[in-house]
Amino acid sequence: MARRLPHAKPGRQLVGFAAVARRIPILTVALAAAGALVLSGCGAKTGVVGPDAADLGNGKTLFQQKCGACHTLADAGAKGVIGPNLDYAYLQPRMNGFDDSSFEALVREQIQAGFEDSEPPMPANLVTGKDANDVAAYVAKVAAVDLVEQLKKQQ
Repeated sequence: MARRLPHAKPGRQLVGFAAVARRIPILTVALAAAGALVLSGCGAKTGVVGPDAADLGNGKTLFQQKCGACHTLADAGAKGVIGPNLDYAYLQPRMNGFDDSSFEALVREQIQAGFEDSEPPMPANLVTGKDANDVAAYVAKVAAVDLVEQLKKQQ
């Protein structure tokens, strides 16, 4: 479901939700959700721990230390300009109803894979293990939430 999306700076890309650029067929989403349910019952690891199992405070602190110099995320007070603005990157998917577990899985994948081809590169596994889960859960919980609320108030 994820694909490369153009980044705000020429020549840069980010992996993001296909819904940012086009609609995902409902059948695809339903099959993916069904597959996730089946796998979760089989004990397969999806990388998604959810906000209840994650230490969101640790995730925020680590984001500020390891990610905030490059990424913008309002809740963390991060105003980086090298990487994508995560509030804007996740705005449309959040407005389309994607839940936090969808964001968390994507962020966890991006942390693990990194962006070695970007300039400067985002190294793979900048945080690992429980720390990576905490960062992914934190970003999933807060990215674009304030923007959605602001847009709702304007309507």
